[in-house]
Amino acid sequence: MRKAEQEKDPSESAERIVQSVRLARQPIVDADLKTIGYELLYRAADADQVARIGNSNQATASTVLNALSEIGLESLVGGKQAFINVPAKLLFSGVLEDIGVRSVVLEVLETVECDEATGAAMQRIKKAGYRLALDDFPPEWIDKPCVSHSHYVKFDVFASGVEATVDAVPTAHRAGLKVIAEKVEDWESYDRLRDAGVDYFQGHFVSRPETVVRPTVRASKANLMGLLILLQDDQASLGQIVERINTDLALSYRLLRLVNSAAIGLRRRVDSVEEAVRLLGLKAVRSLVYLSALTGVDGKPPALVHNTMIRARFVELLAKRSRLANPPTAFLVGLFSNLDAFYNQPLAQLIRELPLTEDISSALLEGRGPLGELLEYVRFYEKGQWLESDGEIASLNEVAPNCYLDAVRWDEALRESLGGP
Repeated sequence: MRKAEQEKDPSESAERIVQSVRLARQPIVDADLKTIGYELLYRAADADQVARIGNSNQATASTVLNALSEIGLESLVGGKQAFINVPAKLLFSGVLEDIGVRSVVLEVLETVECDEATGAAMQRIKKAGYRLALDDFPPEWIDKPCVSHSHYVKFDVFASGVEATVDAVPTAHRAGLKVIAEKVEDWESYDRLRDAGVDYFQGHFVSRPETVVRPTVRASKANLMGLLILLQDDQASLGQIVERINTDLALSYRLLRLVNSAAIGLRRRVDSVEEAVRLLGLKAVRSLVYLSALTGVDGKPPALVHNTMIRARFVELLAKRSRLANPPTAFLVGLFSNLDAFYNQPLAQLIRELPLTEDISSALLEGRGPLGELLEYVRFYEKGQWLESDGEIASLNEVAPNCYLDAVRWDEALRESLGGP
């Protein structure tokens, strides 16, 4: 039989390509110092103590994407509210409302004009399930058109001073807004603001921002751009879109994490990327791809990615020829069989975070069922060994060489179409 290229040590390969996603969180507490939520803050590097933001849209996209589909809101806020800054472009784009995240409070920045157009955009976002806050809001703007669509107003105590914040509280309450005093630096200020009726507090007097880091793999730039173009084509079929997503492990993983997010509320097990796309809807998928494109991507996928793509296609073709399993499901099993190498985390931990069916989970973790047998066969084949077995699996020996060659050619064509090496 034709031997596959000698398999590299996954941990060695992953060490070269694995990156990290990071963000910081700072608690927001009530008058009794009970945490009601966290502001999630963009961080460009682990050592950053403050946000270094060159592009506010990229910062928001990175924070939303990391919170929803990389780290997970449940891990970050534990069922409480997540406060995230949103600049004008993303506020008006419709991208965030297409995802429709629950338990997220979008903070409309002070740089956004509080006019009727902003009010209309905020109203649409409220209908999608978000709550809204006006960040660093000047008290004299309290009669502006956007105010009636907000739930909270945040006053910067460090910039305005304690007494100016105290004076603004009655006006904000009359407008129906809950007041959050941010950048509260000491207990004396907290006591004064609490006595004045401030509802919630955020600042170093309680806690400095804590940085959270998680390993990740960036999506392919060429694939994301091609997918964005495809998603804008009304004539594009669901099959074309799914095929594009299937060629990017990072995007496939992100999609399934999003399906399983407590913020989205779709608690259902899936057995393919196609089913995940159907559950979320094309609008949400488009938003996910757009946010992924904004966050920055790797230039060219490494060898480990190509080996994984060949494996996924190989398992899919064997399933199709043998009829032992659903081919799209088999592709997903092959694709996710190397997740631990990409993310430098135990496979069992990663699989628990995904809404996969029991058949897929047991195949990946225990090698059980037809899917597990197919994956085991492929792993042996990649090492240049025949898998000794009886029954239907043994019949794969006849078709495996051609299926493997087809998988290699498919990967080569994919690389060429995406401009890769």
